[in-house]
Amino acid sequence: MKRRYGLLFLTAAAGGIYLSVMYINPYSGKAALSEAVLQLSGSRGHFALGFSYFELVSFAMRLFPAFIFEVYAGIMLYRHFCTASIYVFSRFPHRVKWYMGEVCRLGGAVCIFHMLLLAATMITTAIRYELLVDSAGIVLMAYHFVIHSLWVYIMAMLVNLSAICLGSSTAYVLVVSIQMVCVVLLNLMDLLVRYWDGRLCYDNILPWNPIAHLVLGWHGSHMEKAGQVLALSYMGIDLNSSVILFLLTGMMITVVGGFVIRRHNLLVSDLETEEV
Repeated sequence: MKRRYGLLFLTAAAGGIYLSVMYINPYSGKAALSEAVLQLSGSRGHFALGFSYFELVSFAMRLFPAFIFEVYAGIMLYRHFCTASIYVFSRFPHRVKWYMGEVCRLGGAVCIFHMLLLAATMITTAIRYELLVDSAGIVLMAYHFVIHSLWVYIMAMLVNLSAICLGSSTAYVLVVSIQMVCVVLLNLMDLLVRYWDGRLCYDNILPWNPIAHLVLGWHGSHMEKAGQVLALSYMGIDLNSSVILFLLTGMMITVVGGFVIRRHNLLVSDLETEEV
């Protein structure tokens, strides 16, 4: 257990340093907290949506710490389910109650990871530049934490639940591939708009790509402090809408997971060795 949490701390620390060095680069020697958070989420003024390999790779690599964490969190519930199927459920048949406890542990791990990741990122930024804390930056950091934590929780749950049916390796590759497809579609949207002669706008199609909601700078906000920074809204929705969307999605996946845990009998087949 100590080794696993040590790996979580190490991943968050290394990921925070990586994100700060690679993606937080203010135009001067001073970095406002709001500017740092926006750059961390993928914003840099007018974000080009053209089919560019640079944009594609840059955005995908921004998610690299989350991909690494999903290796850890993606088998967290699945591994315990394998053990419980043999040693626990025969004596403690309340699978849903056991499942909710595992969900809480997974959610806690996600929150801890993102708190450490943000702390490491901003500490590294403060060492490299003069970091100016502004009220808008505090609000945006809170939204960044909530939105990105919910996204990683959703992805980790998908890996865990898919692993029960497909095996852990296949499930992880599948979920990461889905995220990569979303990134590619993000860059291809500009071609779609041009194909339709401009009759479609970015704010009509961007909200349909779930990974676009991770970019804070594409949102608007009714809050006065955050609204001053988020002057343009490419998606036509505010930050609260993305929070609600991811929260409802996370709840739906959690409920579906309860049905999977309740009905699936892992002892029927060995998915890792494909033996029946």
